[in-house]
Amino acid sequence: MGADTEQWQDPDQFDYVDTEYLERVRERYCPLIGSFLIDFSLLEHALDLAIAEFIFDDSDELGFVVTERLSVGNKIELFYKMYARMASCVDTSHRSALKGIKKQLVLLNEFRNSVVHACWGSLSKYGLVRTRTVVDTQDGHVKFKRVRISPRTIRSKDAEAERLVEKLEACCERIREAL
Repeated sequence: MGADTEQWQDPDQFDYVDTEYLERVRERYCPLIGSFLIDFSLLEHALDLAIAEFIFDDSDELGFVVTERLSVGNKIELFYKMYARMASCVDTSHRSALKGIKKQLVLLNEFRNSVVHACWGSLSKYGLVRTRTVVDTQDGHVKFKRVRISPRTIRSKDAEAERLVEKLEACCERIREAL
């Protein structure tokens, strides 16, 4: 998420969220969040399949044994390391495409984590919502990370997740065919 879409906020003495604004916009956000989460799960499944097919292309079962307990971030790293090795044997254009896919996966996963872990009661009319609480290890002060998550942003990220499934599948196929 970019600097213009996030900010850090000091908490008040007592934490209080006003859900009045959320109740007014709830109907706009809920279907978009649901759609995004469904499409992100399809993207994660495509990632699981890419790993599974790399490990053993006669069956996905062994790959699912490997990915079963991995976080999405760890799946992204595993996917990239396996396919980057294979891509480096083929040609550099595959490696640069793979780097782009990895970057998109990481950014979409960060967005998904923001959506899932948001304190939606803190949503402001500017689209800023609290997504994380951090305690400074030096001075012990608490800070809230607030991220701009608007309906437009969710729609955009949802479409990106859909496109990325196709891009991921096509890239893996090209690398496997080139070997």
